[in-house]
Amino acid sequence: MNALIPLGIALIFVGFVLVTLGFFLTADNRGIEGDDREIHGGGIIMIGPIPVVFGTDRKITAALIVLAIVLIVVSIVFLLMARRIL
Repeated sequence: MNALIPLGIALIFVGFVLVTLGFFLTADNRGIEGDDREIHGGGIIMIGPIPVVFGTDRKITAALIVLAIVLIVVSIVFLLMARRIL
């Protein structure tokens, strides 16, 4: 069980690095004159097992709803596995 702690810390660190890298890769293309691209985005906030989904258009929001359902199923599976282990 103690071997999982460094793995968890490493995954959190990798997540921060990926988010920061993604921010800097998209931030340099904004504000260019004549650029007609639209930026779409959204997010999921998990409050326990209940997801709060938001997005800038229907397509993004629908994809995030599917992702939220997958996250709920994964969390239930992990909960059931933890009960069997402990």
